[in-house]
Amino acid sequence: MKDFFKYEKGYINIDATYLYLTQTGNWSETDSLAEKSAKSKSIATRKKIKTYSFYVMLLAFSLLLYFNVTNGKSGKFMLPLGIILLLISSFNYFRAGSGSQYKIPLHKINTMEYSFKSLKIYFKNADNKDDFERIENVEPKGITLLKELKFLNS
Repeated sequence: MKDFFKYEKGYINIDATYLYLTQTGNWSETDSLAEKSAKSKSIATRKKIKTYSFYVMLLAFSLLLYFNVTNGKSGKFMLPLGIILLLISSFNYFRAGSGSQYKIPLHKINTMEYSFKSLKIYFKNADNKDDFERIENVEPKGITLLKELKFLNS
């Protein structure tokens, strides 16, 4: 059994032994994934810092451009609209790849809860400590699959 489904920030791949959180849903991506641990959390934190730094730099550049153009009075109305569209499109582009990336052995999953389009997975991480992951906007195919596999109650 191998299947995958989409959620807000990436994909969940599932096979007979693991549940994988991936960016693309591609099975070749799962080969290099490790279990969630303190090290994987720090890597994810650094990745988020880099992403947010990009947004701050983009915003600073946009404001600088806006103030330079508005001093000359040309493009006064279209430039703010362009800046807003640029920020929104870059946010949507990077959001899909901003999800966590690790694997969870199926035998380490304690429970799963699903409510209001949010899936919460409780499990033991690589350090054998209780941990959880909240996953937003899971597609209906995934919820059906998790119910069939008896991870979620019907």
